[in-house]
Amino acid sequence: MKTRNTTIVLSNNSKNVKTMILSYLLLVFTIIFFGSCNNDDSEMSIPPSINGLEVTAKIIQNREDAKQTRTLDAIAGGEVQGDEGTILFFPPNSFLDQNGDPVTGNVTIELIEIYDKAKMLLTKMPTNGRRPNGDIETLVSGGEFYINATQQEEKLELANAFQILAPTDEFDDQMVLFNGQNDDCTEDDLECDVVWEEQGQGGLEPMQREGPNGTGVTVYGGFISNFGWTNIDRWYNDSRPKTILYVDVPEGFDDTNSNVYVSYDGEPTALALLDIYNTQTELFSEHYGLIPIGLEVHIIFVSIQNGEYIYAIQAATIEEDHLEVIGSTSTGTEAELVALINALP
Repeated sequence: MKTRNTTIVLSNNSKNVKTMILSYLLLVFTIIFFGSCNNDDSEMSIPPSINGLEVTAKIIQNREDAKQTRTLDAIAGGEVQGDEGTILFFPPNSFLDQNGDPVTGNVTIELIEIYDKAKMLLTKMPTNGRRPNGDIETLVSGGEFYINATQQEEKLELANAFQILAPTDEFDDQMVLFNGQNDDCTEDDLECDVVWEEQGQGGLEPMQREGPNGTGVTVYGGFISNFGWTNIDRWYNDSRPKTILYVDVPEGFDDTNSNVYVSYDGEPTALALLDIYNTQTELFSEHYGLIPIGLEVHIIFVSIQNGEYIYAIQAATIEEDHLEVIGSTSTGTEAELVALINALP
């Protein structure tokens, strides 16, 4: 079978036809070229900024909203009690003004009580503890507290230690007092993030107090010699091999506009913050590779945009060099997020 060669035969108006063909090809080329450029520009465009100021402002507001105030006579001293059962006892003449002089008259006692993971997350008060060598490890909390005293809006100092009594379902003799260190934050205490360090001023004793229904309530009893943040804690202990945990969050989020927490299953008050963010890898992680391999946890990603919480809660069992990718997120109210966290194992 012969092959037919096909050729294009031009008419007498070949010059006009050539001009039309060349114009058409030039038009097609131009469309393709600029279309390609637009696609490249789209792929290279920077995503719109996600508000980080709203996240910080909401955390500070949550701390302020959690603050309770009580009035006490400075000379007589006495006892004040928080809504969740925390009791503070101040001996007589416990307060000094900024000049070091004894205070008379009424003083205002400020108290924040944090006994659960949901409130820890809303106020960004995780159970990250710092060892004497600088290592950051997870703590199990028996209660976190902010305590302060003022008179006519002037901050007061302590003349002596005061007593704290914190309710507990079961006394744990490994619990000790920790202080909240703000790492040179120059703002007000309620605007600073803290890491917990052992106080080293004596242990805690089991005590009995009368509860609201008249029955005996077990409490941790100890003495505090500073205002600011205090935590009743013990170090989380797990003998299994350790690894580092990485979390990949959705595009556009980083440590300026979101937080990532690790909720330890089976520990109602162990909530670690992944406080390391690598701008090159765009991954959150913890400090020193101290997450036990085989540990069952829930990874919590949270941000706040336009007054609503954006979050994801994912169950995971820690593997060596664990990388957790946050997939889909949900949007909801604070109450919805709190209910989900309180329902975690």
